[in-house]
Amino acid sequence: MLEFIIMILRPRFLFAFFLTFLINSTSVFAAETEFFYLEKEPLVRIGLATNVSSAMITTTDSTLVSVSPDEPQKFLGANRVSVSARSYRPPEVEYFYFEIPNIETAGDAAELAKAIREATKQNVSFNIEPATNVWRIRIGEAKQNLIEAEEFKAFLAEKGFETVEIVSMKITQHLPEAVELTQQMAVNPKSNVRSILPERALANKVKPTVSSNPTNFVSPNLREVIVSGTSETAKFSSLKAVAFGSLNERGIPVRYNGKAYRGKIEVFVNANGGLTVVNVVPMEEYLLGVVPKELSLPQIEAQKAQAIAARTYAVANTNGFASQGFDMLPTVRSQVYDGVSSESAMGTQAVLQTRGLIATYKGKPIMAYYTSTCGGRTEDSENIFDHAEPYLRGVNCSLEGKSHFAPFMIRSSRQLADIRNEANYETARMAARYSVNNFLLAAPRFTDDYFEDAPTEAELRSWLYQLAVKFGKPSSSNVTKDTAKPVLLAKVLSELIYTDTNQADTLLSEADINYQLSFLDAGEIPREMRPVMAMLLRDGWFSIYSDLTIKPQKHFSRAKILRLIDHIHRRKNWNLIFESGEARPAIDGKLVLRSGRTDRQVTVSPNVFLFRKFGDAFYQVKEAALVGGEKVNYKINVAGEVIYLEIEPTVNTTVAERDSSFTLWNKTMSAAAVRTNLSRFVRGLGALIDVNIAKQGFSRRATELEIITTNGTFHLKGGKIRSALRLNEQLFVINKRYDSAGRVTSYTFTGRGWGHGVGMCQYGAFGLAKMGVKADAIIKHYYTGVDVTKAY
Repeated sequence: MLEFIIMILRPRFLFAFFLTFLINSTSVFAAETEFFYLEKEPLVRIGLATNVSSAMITTTDSTLVSVSPDEPQKFLGANRVSVSARSYRPPEVEYFYFEIPNIETAGDAAELAKAIREATKQNVSFNIEPATNVWRIRIGEAKQNLIEAEEFKAFLAEKGFETVEIVSMKITQHLPEAVELTQQMAVNPKSNVRSILPERALANKVKPTVSSNPTNFVSPNLREVIVSGTSETAKFSSLKAVAFGSLNERGIPVRYNGKAYRGKIEVFVNANGGLTVVNVVPMEEYLLGVVPKELSLPQIEAQKAQAIAARTYAVANTNGFASQGFDMLPTVRSQVYDGVSSESAMGTQAVLQTRGLIATYKGKPIMAYYTSTCGGRTEDSENIFDHAEPYLRGVNCSLEGKSHFAPFMIRSSRQLADIRNEANYETARMAARYSVNNFLLAAPRFTDDYFEDAPTEAELRSWLYQLAVKFGKPSSSNVTKDTAKPVLLAKVLSELIYTDTNQADTLLSEADINYQLSFLDAGEIPREMRPVMAMLLRDGWFSIYSDLTIKPQKHFSRAKILRLIDHIHRRKNWNLIFESGEARPAIDGKLVLRSGRTDRQVTVSPNVFLFRKFGDAFYQVKEAALVGGEKVNYKINVAGEVIYLEIEPTVNTTVAERDSSFTLWNKTMSAAAVRTNLSRFVRGLGALIDVNIAKQGFSRRATELEIITTNGTFHLKGGKIRSALRLNEQLFVINKRYDSAGRVTSYTFTGRGWGHGVGMCQYGAFGLAKMGVKADAIIKHYYTGVDVTKAY
């Protein structure tokens, strides 16, 4: 029996042991790992207006609804209301008392009061009327309803007290909300709010203290919200904030002064006596109006990154303007928000696909700053703002090393030229250009040996044929390998260049010929060819070797003949057939060119001749990045493929933010203007002598200015530098102009970027997204060490 009991209990014991272990393990895990989680999607409060006299709230729905703290929703029966404010008017309440007047003596009053008390079991009191010196008796509690009063009078008559009279009295009685609001103002003396707000919107929420004399607890300066509409239900006043929404709130927006917003429009009184208007909207619907305003660039992953950053910023800045009764402003001071009118298809998609995602550092939402254009590098937060955050570290606005250019790479399988003789570097490019223009060059790879050898018969026939076509002459049928020798080559060229084959012999005298043929081995030229050679040299169509010889029996090399042909082309202004343009960022190894308002993609042959400019010369390369903005010359074959491509690198920045128009900027100011600007932030400046950058941050931003004046040297630090000088950014260098006395007369600030330069670069996010980087990776690139967390 004992063994049976143990068999039954053992599984339960083991399960309990496992459960205990699991709980303990989970506790340890939770202690080591921090999480951030919200029970539900939060509401965001955006301060649309902070001191207006009136507000018009409308909807295209059948009716507006309103709601105030701790009150049920009210259907207004109107789709338009006007809201204003006025001084608080406490309501008058009519009370009905029960009295027997005109009793002559105190004894009679006391005796009658005792009788009434015994007969009715009611509280009874009596007192004297000073004006008439007679007594009166008051019976029971006052009634607030005339019907109840008549019923009580009848009850007293039944008890034999028929002389009882009903006496009415109107009393001003403050609402409990007035007491609560008075206490709220006392608890929050620095608050700008003068209405009762929802619990989450107000710190130090209070409940009214119960008092027999509430008048003592009411401020004389209270103002209330006045609502006026076309129906009776749409006409009321309130000491509470009143929020208005459409009947179908998720489908039809509510409008404040004509502009449409999702969620509700809340109105309350502020300390100035005017109205504060707040859009109270669920987080995800709020983001629909933020993302397109903050980052409208057409890349879904960039907009998703913006959605995550904006959501994080909103979560981290809950009650950011608590003293004014809201979380954020709809401007750059918080995040730009324009309601329904700014929503876009891609922005909505970005919000939906990132629902609830925020960036956290050690389990807490980060302060997700972002900037328009970072100038190539972001900055450490403490160098711009007054606080250092471990996740707001300066980073490059690019991927590491060559990986940054990988998406834009054009590659060629063609073997690189093997050139040691520097003179042949340009020959390699020239040969490639002629090769793609129907000049036969029988070599898979250009080398010094190839160029120094004589051309083959097939090559020479091809080259001379192409020249004949250009001259409009028939091609010579007597081309052999020996045609590469100077004398025979000169004969063929003269037939192409000169109309009359006897022109040289006719027009040149013997002295003329000897004058032109004054190089070392001119005597080796056959007599019949001397006039032709002399005329070609005289007219600049031919050349000799650098050692002052022509070597009549030696074949010209490929390089020499190609240079000769190229010289003829340039003399005749004949252009090889190429197209040119400005490249857009390459896509999947394709050349992308702007055509009108659209981009045209062109396939690049795997065996393309690929040249890139370094300095002032072009060199053959195996790969080259086209990030956009490069000048390109290219040749397309009959199959529509690029078979020749030469690239002149762009002088623009190649970082991820390169599409921004604020990447580079200049601003020149007179010395007087610089001093005026600085004096708004630095007091006591004398006449300005000089301004220098004293310190730079990670990104090379100016983090401290040295200001030298006749009153001494001053320093300006952090983000104030940009504000004081009124510059786009504080990533800049200073160039100065001096007068004849050596005084600085003007300052030219040459800089990069737009904004404060901390956190995510928006144009950089766009650039990274175009490179295939996903939203979470973009967030982790710009915010150091963060996690992307599902908050709800």
